[in-house]
Amino acid sequence: MMRRVGLILAVLATIVGVAVLWTVTLYAVGLRGFAFPFLLVLGTAYVWMLSAYLHYRHGRREELVHILTAAAESELPLGEALWAYLSDRPQGQMRELWVALLLFFVAPGYYWFWHRRHCFDSKVAQLAIYLESGMSLHQALQAVPGVASRDMLLAAAIGEPTGRLAFCLQTLRSAGRNRLSGLWLEIMPRVFYPLALLALVCSILAFWSVYIAPKYQKIFADFGARLPEATTWTFNLGYLVESDWWILAVALITVKVLTFLVFVSATFRWYFPVVGRAYRSLVQSRMLHALSLLLSVGRPVPEALGRLRDTGYFPAPAQWRLHRARRRIEQGEPLADSLRRGRILPAAMAPLVSAAERAGNLPWALAELAEHLAQRTARRVRQLSLVLFPIPIVAMGLLVGFVAYGIFVPLLQLMEGLGQ
Repeated sequence: MMRRVGLILAVLATIVGVAVLWTVTLYAVGLRGFAFPFLLVLGTAYVWMLSAYLHYRHGRREELVHILTAAAESELPLGEALWAYLSDRPQGQMRELWVALLLFFVAPGYYWFWHRRHCFDSKVAQLAIYLESGMSLHQALQAVPGVASRDMLLAAAIGEPTGRLAFCLQTLRSAGRNRLSGLWLEIMPRVFYPLALLALVCSILAFWSVYIAPKYQKIFADFGARLPEATTWTFNLGYLVESDWWILAVALITVKVLTFLVFVSATFRWYFPVVGRAYRSLVQSRMLHALSLLLSVGRPVPEALGRLRDTGYFPAPAQWRLHRARRRIEQGEPLADSLRRGRILPAAMAPLVSAAERAGNLPWALAELAEHLAQRTARRVRQLSLVLFPIPIVAMGLLVGFVAYGIFVPLLQLMEGLGQ
C-alpha cells in the first residue's frame, strides 16, 4: 500500500514539476494567456495516459489469471508456465526503442529509471522466480505488488490451503466481471469529461477576454457603437474566470485529490459518499462468494470466516464485520442471523440463507446470492451514471452556445454595418 502511494506521489510530483517548468517558461516569454490552455492540454494528455495504463494493466492481469488457472488445472508447475508466457511476449530491440520513445513523453527518464525494472513483464519474471524458489502463490503475489488484482490474491489465499487453486481462480475470475475496478474504468470518463469540457471552455473564455475582447471594444468605440449585450456578459464572465482562476484550479485539484484517495485507500473508499455504498455492496458480494468457496471444500463456518479475515484482502471495516459474525456463530447464533447482524448479508437475503442451510445446499445459495448482489450493484451504478451524465452535458452545451453567441455576434454586426 505504502509503496503504491509513494509511486503515485512520485509520478504526480514529476508531472507537477513539468507543468511548473512550462508555465514559468510561458510567463518568461510573455505568453501569459497561453499558460492555462497549455496546462489544460497537458493535464488532458496525462489523464489519457493514465486511462490507457489502467486499461492495459487490467488486461495484463486478466491474462495472468488465465495462465495460472490453465496451469493449475493441468497440474503444471506455475513457474514454468509463467516463463513460457514471458517467452511468447513481444521482444526485440526495435520494440524497446519504440517503448522508450513513447514513454519519454510521460516523464523524462521514466523509461530508464523505472519502467525497465518495474514493467509488468519484469514483475511476472520476479513472480516466476519466487515460485521456483519454493514460495506459495499467495506469498509470491504479495511479494510482487501490482502484478495481481485483489481478487486473485483472495483466490490464492483460499485455494492453496484447500487444494482447490484452479477451482477458486476460475470461480473468482468468472465472478469478477462486476468488481469495482471494472466499474471504475467504465464510469470515470463520464465523470471527468464534463470537468475537462468546463476547463476547456473556461480557458478559451479567459484567452478571449484577455486578447480578443479589448480589440472588440476598441473597434466598436471607433465606430461609436456599443458592444452587444451578450458579448458584454461574455466579456464579464471571461474576466471573472481570468481574475479568479485560482478558484477553478482549487476545485480541479480537490477533485483530483479526492479521486486519488478513493483510488488508493480502501478505508476512505468505504466511507466516501455514493462510491462507498456501491463498494460496501460489492465487498459483501465478495465475502459471500469466498465463504461459499470455503464451505464447498468442507471448511467449518467459523474457520472460514477467520480465514477470510486473515487473508488481508478485505479492508479493515470488512474484517471487523467478519470478526463479529464469527464471534456470534461461536456463541451459538444461527448462521443467517449472525451474517445479517454482522452486516455481511443483507436483511432481505437472510430467509433464503436459512432455507438453504436447512436444505443442505448452503454453498450454492451463498454463491448465487453473491452473484445477484454484485450484478444488482453494478447495474444500479451504471444506471445512475447514465441518468446523471446527460445533465452536465446539457448544461455545458448551453454554456458553450452562450459563449459562442457572445463571441461571434459582434463579427456579424460589424460585417452587417460594413455592408451597408
